[in-house]
Amino acid sequence: MADHTWGNCKGCRFFNSHNAQPDDTEVAQCTQPELRDFELQVTGMSGCKEFEARTGVSGGAYQEPEATPMH
Repeated sequence: MADHTWGNCKGCRFFNSHNAQPDDTEVAQCTQPELRDFELQVTGMSGCKEFEARTGVSGGAYQEPEATPMH
């Protein structure tokens, strides 16, 4: 996979939403080319390193969050 910036799915062009401004709780399929075959259903708050900004959406890319230790 290409080396993209981490970001939330709701702002990614691969988040298959019909809404112009998806929210955190919306669920849609991830259409990233290398992941498409898995038919992943993700929420707008999900995120990954394959983020590419949606057309007309500014910002949205972040540094990957730190892993939270599990107790």
